[in-house]
Amino acid sequence: MNSFKINSRISEQTFRSGLAVIVLAFISALPLAAQAPAENANAQAATVEAVQIDAVGTITGQGTTGKIAKFTGTNSIGNSIITESSSKIGIGIATPSSKLTVQGSATNPIILGNNTGSGPGVQGVSTGGGFGVIGKSNRTGVQGICTGSVGNGVWGSSPSDTGVFGSTSTGRGVYGNATGSGGVGVFGQSSGGNGVEGSSPGGTAVYGNGILGVYGQGNQGGSGVYGNSSTGAGVFGQSGSSDGVYGTSTNGTGVHGMANGVGVFGEAGSYGVIARGSVGIYAAPTTGNTIAGLFGGNVQINGNLTKSSGSFKIDHPLDPANKYLYHSFVESPDMKNIYDGTVTLNEKGEAVVPMPDYFSALNRDFRYQLTAIGAPAPNLYVAQKMTDNHFKVAGGKPGMEVSWQVTGIRHDAYARDHRIAVEEDKGKERGLYLYPAGFNEPKGKAVGPTGKLFADQSPNLENVASSQ
Repeated sequence: MNSFKINSRISEQTFRSGLAVIVLAFISALPLAAQAPAENANAQAATVEAVQIDAVGTITGQGTTGKIAKFTGTNSIGNSIITESSSKIGIGIATPSSKLTVQGSATNPIILGNNTGSGPGVQGVSTGGGFGVIGKSNRTGVQGICTGSVGNGVWGSSPSDTGVFGSTSTGRGVYGNATGSGGVGVFGQSSGGNGVEGSSPGGTAVYGNGILGVYGQGNQGGSGVYGNSSTGAGVFGQSGSSDGVYGTSTNGTGVHGMANGVGVFGEAGSYGVIARGSVGIYAAPTTGNTIAGLFGGNVQINGNLTKSSGSFKIDHPLDPANKYLYHSFVESPDMKNIYDGTVTLNEKGEAVVPMPDYFSALNRDFRYQLTAIGAPAPNLYVAQKMTDNHFKVAGGKPGMEVSWQVTGIRHDAYARDHRIAVEEDKGKERGLYLYPAGFNEPKGKAVGPTGKLFADQSPNLENVASSQ
């Protein structure tokens, strides 16, 4: 502990008198020839009058080495909370670990930057490859709050790297929450890198909750939202009334997820994932795999389903533990419905076969097939065509069982407006193939995104099917 005392109790008259004596003694020691009486008198008066010192009293106090002093009273000095140690400044801490270290315990912010102009309240800049701002907390590392209608709570921008990077072992790398109708939980934008990147070995890399849980926009080939996780979800979005994850990109990928587990996972009260574009969703298996899409429930398609082939796949009924059973679809150039059944002829060798009450409203251009069961019936025939949703069979023996089949072509409103074109010119896809390997053509001749990726020799080919 260092003690100090500054005694400055000096009266103004005493100081003036003493100073005047010193000045006169100095002047009297000069040669007389060099002194003009009038000048000497004026110089003496001017010298004395130039000194104006007010009494301030005695300043006392004690201090600690390294502490920056402060006034603790009108005439006393003591320690402040600021410390200088090894060319480092600490506030609230005796041994600062950085150029400026601030430590405290409070409910309000420890550091608050308030800029009433257009500049940042707090700005961190790093030119050596480090982070501009790092936040570390048992709860929230960095929290940004914007009270305006057009600002951003946290805004990160990078010309070639990561605008905002969040990392956590079990929690959330980046968490964004928007409560307003037009708010964005997390918004990331990057001209060459990742707008928002989150990394979490065991938790959620990026988590958003709001009207738009996570919104990402990528330009110049970048990803709007990119998530990577070794065991959890690469990107997880959840929203109570809107989109769990929404990504848009002018030239790259709106949402891109890569993980050993789930690349992109969406869960919401309405739709988990919504995709729009020239191709709403394009899915392809990675090299060595064959399944582009797997659905664990019912699938509804409000439009035409086009496929190269189709079948059902079930556990084999005779060996369900060891085998699967496949059956192919029945194809037709028409939008055809098939109805069949059996009927027993009456004592006249006739029978009326009823159809559902919607039959004629759904179908037209009917076709009939009859097969006698148990005995030949060469005279068996359709005695009356479809009328009021029934037709009549005759020409058989009384009590004979007859198998029948009727087909009809759909003519409901949707089928009427969306007839299937049996043959179609390829147009802009001329020279490309849905199955290039079957015609000894290279993979780059495939129709769609797969062919374009192979033709461009994209570096991401390992994430695309090796064959179309």
